[in-house]
Amino acid sequence: MKLVSLLYVSRSTLSAASAAAMVERIVAGSRARNPGLGITGALLFTGDHFAQVLEGPAAAVDTLMASVTRDPRHEGITVAARAPIAERQFGRWSMAYSGPSQFVARHVTRLLDDPDAASPARQRCAEWLGDLLWEFAEGPAAR
Repeated sequence: MKLVSLLYVSRSTLSAASAAAMVERIVAGSRARNPGLGITGALLFTGDHFAQVLEGPAAAVDTLMASVTRDPRHEGITVAARAPIAERQFGRWSMAYSGPSQFVARHVTRLLDDPDAASPARQRCAEWLGDLLWEFAEGPAAR
């Protein structure tokens, strides 16, 4: 089975008042659905943006991304990286989530501000963001 890893960022449409509860619903739904799809990954929420890594069979990742694209809680979805992988980075997590993160906001903003998908600066931001997601998923705050 061929696996892919996909990193996307999006702007949140959630109101500040409902964000915490809605993000908890997203995480709970992902944790319930993803094992059956063979999907693993991690999610970060900055208050204004989402950043998420999805790993799994290419067809399952693409189907899930189509669902994210239709989800009214997201807008301005940007796929920052998509590549085949030999093994999962987030294999222990149907969906790792460590709570809201303002620290990551500047990396997401830099990535979104660079419209050139091939630019070295944007690729570096995507790598940093992927690394941060992994660190949050593996750190003590992950749940």
